[in-house]
Amino acid sequence: MISASAGLFGEARSILIEAGAKSSVDVVQLEDEQGHLFTLYEVDPSADWDWREGPDSLRPGVQVPDMANATACMVECRWEEMFARVVHRISANLSRATWVLDGDGVLWDASDVDPSEVCL
Repeated sequence: MISASAGLFGEARSILIEAGAKSSVDVVQLEDEQGHLFTLYEVDPSADWDWREGPDSLRPGVQVPDMANATACMVECRWEEMFARVVHRISANLSRATWVLDGDGVLWDASDVDPSEVCL
């Protein structure tokens, strides 16, 4: 997840905790009713090259954010439906715009991730 919000991890953490997630200092994990997990990690600034390079492609209508001033969190999730649902919930409750850079380098608006097309 990428955002224009400098407080992305803290804001997303609060949103997930309100939804029932468990959290430590730099990790928050939400478990759904089937036992599936969505895990959000605060990004180590020394590893930001992985996402700051920008996307390989864009979903229709998506504008590339200012990557130099953006912040990011890493997500681990094996279930596309859960992933799409949770990132939409986070983005709907954040104070600033939010995007998802998927495993194929495609940039999505976080509120519009298609579980049938996103690459985790």
